Amino acid sequence: MEHPRVSVVIPTYRMDVQLRECLTCLAQQIYRNFVVVVVDNDAEIGEGPSSRIQALIDEFSAIGLPVVAMAHTEPGSYNARHAGVLRTRSELIAFTDADCRPRSSWLESAVAAFDLHPNVGVISGPVVLFAADDGPVSSYEMRHSYLARNDIDDGCITANWLMSRRVYDELNGFDLSLRSGGDVEFSQRIKAAGYSLVWSDVMIVEHPTRTSLQELVRKHRRTLGGAWNRSPQSFRALRVLKHVLKRGWRRSRSILQDPKVDAERAAGILRVQRAVTLAELREVLRLALGGKPER
Repeated sequence: MEHPRVSVVIPTYRMDVQLRECLTCLAQQIYRNFVVVVVDNDAEIGEGPSSRIQALIDEFSAIGLPVVAMAHTEPGSYNARHAGVLRTRSELIAFTDADCRPRSSWLESAVAAFDLHPNVGVISGPVVLFAADDGPVSSYEMRHSYLARNDIDDGCITANWLMSRRVYDELNGFDLSLRSGGDVEFSQRIKAAGYSLVWSDVMIVEHPTRTSLQELVRKHRRTLGGAWNRSPQSFRALRVLKHVLKRGWRRSRSILQDPKVDAERAAGILRVQRAVTLAELREVLRLALGGKPER
């Protein structure tokens, strides 16, 4: 049986170090009929990928990884992913992120699951979080960042995603106006069109925790923007504000009530939670005053 060709599309925005780890993992894939398209989404680079990204691509091409790079300066990861899809002609399309580390069996498991489900819309699987260090930001993420889970009725995430080009084209791909949450929105359209969302326990991608508060806050501002876009316009600010406050209170309480967390570590995690909640509150105010969601 001939193995279908897979295009792996990876958007990146100033993540050279993380991208190197991702490409290293892709070079070790058991499944070999694939090509990688890296989409440099830095608006300041001009017509081609940055020199840093191109040097990385050249390095991995030299060791046999089928990888190309392109630039797409329209901000937003979904814009970048869509541009990457248009660059390819493969029967199957896979997405992961520059800071993810697909296991060697990732594509093999994804294609095997795809072959078993004739009406599939998306194949997805676990995104396993691991602690990059022992600091409070990593500890916070290990407690509260769920990433992908096997309850995918609400949608899959593009950190770990495989689908057919036919379905992608039929449904016109991602909503390019979204900066965050576009994978969930697309998943819901795929499901509404009658296709299934399929979970594979063995299609595994790993993801390190963030280690700096700045990185974590940036992530929460971005995801809050996605929640803002998905919320009904009536009383939008109040809806999102309620969500921020409720989640912050719930998480703070869970830290204080956890007997497995000693006082010093709990204090560090609570400081992170306080900073995240304050950043989210400022972001709600900025968006309510007409600001645009962060990339």
